[in-house]
Amino acid sequence: MTKRKIGIIGLGLIGGSLALALNDAYDVIGYDKDERTREAARRLNIDVSERCEMGDARIIFSCVPVFAMKTTLDMLTGKYPNAVVTDVASVKSPFAATGGRYVGGHPMAGTEKDGITAARPHLFENAYWVITGKGRDAELVADTVGAIGAKPVFMSAEEHDRSVAAFSHAPHAVAYALVASAVKDGASPIAGSGFIDTTRIAKSDGGFWSEIFALNRDNVLGALAEFRAELDAVSGMIERGETDKLKAYLDRARIKRAALDRSDLGGAELYVDLVDRVGEFERVTGVIARAGINLANIALVPAREGAGGALRLEFGSEADRERAAAALGSDEDGEIDRRRNG
Repeated sequence: MTKRKIGIIGLGLIGGSLALALNDAYDVIGYDKDERTREAARRLNIDVSERCEMGDARIIFSCVPVFAMKTTLDMLTGKYPNAVVTDVASVKSPFAATGGRYVGGHPMAGTEKDGITAARPHLFENAYWVITGKGRDAELVADTVGAIGAKPVFMSAEEHDRSVAAFSHAPHAVAYALVASAVKDGASPIAGSGFIDTTRIAKSDGGFWSEIFALNRDNVLGALAEFRAELDAVSGMIERGETDKLKAYLDRARIKRAALDRSDLGGAELYVDLVDRVGEFERVTGVIARAGINLANIALVPAREGAGGALRLEFGSEADRERAAAALGSDEDGEIDRRRNG
């Protein structure tokens, strides 16, 4: 059976990860204007075109930088009228009027690193992939990204841009501002895990985010205005000494934050305290693998209030979480923190 051909333009973090994820099940052809990136892609066993020729590709993913996206989409839809052309841009409204068989897309995945050297095939597993189109072409894109573990979500371009302004764009602006306000020249920062975790995204490329802020200007400004109002409210309660009122406010926010984890994964978290010894990480994941339990996500938590280093394990259901707790609990070397969020 002939594999469906998929083209990918731009082989950075997103395009490179997409190529690696699709490579086994599809006939993938990639292109990047940078010769060194093309060579790096070949070393990862990605077939690369030298002249941006996608041939008879059924779907073409445009993964170029956002400032080059419109030109690239116009070129692709004109040159390949029979192919479904989709993109991965973090904003959707500026490209909504693209002609041809264009379907807007945005994978809600990434890291603070960029380039093909940071690409990994599992980047999109359990990540939302927003699709801003309808019909058979949109369903084809959804089926393709679903095959690599992403979770397709359909919404309009306008709804997408409002949502990402609140949940992604404004938080990046806040993270940059928080670093600028806290880390002063000549000072000796004593940043703990809370500050490091909160500002991790401030290590992202400034050029990329300045473009995003410009393209989604009104929505970002609106989200920042709402955040400023909430921050002023917190400041006011602290200034007036309204401890009970402040606690109630913080508790409401904590509950909302906990609900995000449950709605995101459909399950709950399990913390496993790590013993400081060689092979501890492999021991924990090995116990879960041998029990036949799927991990939706895993993260190292270097330090938590009231606890030392730990692994945060996330499962797709409460039942899987309980099975994992039981398996780890029966392992005599394991130390489990059974707390749930919220």
